[in-house]
Amino acid sequence: MIIHSTDNVGYLPQPNTIHVVADNHLAPINLTKTAFMIPFMRDGSVVMANNRRRGLEFPGGHIEPGETPCRAAVRENFEETGYWISHIRAIGYLHMQSSGVVPADWKYPHPTGYQQFFVGEVMWNQPYVENDECLTPVIVSPAEALATFSPQRLALLGLAHRVFRNSI
Repeated sequence: MIIHSTDNVGYLPQPNTIHVVADNHLAPINLTKTAFMIPFMRDGSVVMANNRRRGLEFPGGHIEPGETPCRAAVRENFEETGYWISHIRAIGYLHMQSSGVVPADWKYPHPTGYQQFFVGEVMWNQPYVENDECLTPVIVSPAEALATFSPQRLALLGLAHRVFRNSI
């Protein structure tokens, strides 16, 4: 079920449309190159990666060869935040459609691609060591998320929150 749509985001060849799709099944694996985790603390706060270039974002990244989307999301979450996750569930994906001209160095499926999203509960963390990609992660309260997140990110967060609350 599509829960949010956005047109012409800057990081895809334009024109483009992104749909946030609620689905507990995985997106087509051959068209999914990235996976993300929305890690919740028991109190409903969410752990955000603090990317040096892009700022706060859901932790995640590229799926390595031989890796499942779930495993990639767990690994990327740990690399970018230092938090280990349990009770992991697929919640949905971004379905990205572009009819724009593809840049020569484009490494993603075109004209259709997906980003897979998971939700999980924070089990524990180890002290985080800042690196070239990420600064110390940030824990965002539900109120802070509502005040600062984009509509697309809020749609994903709302979906993740519903699944998280139903699984604990």
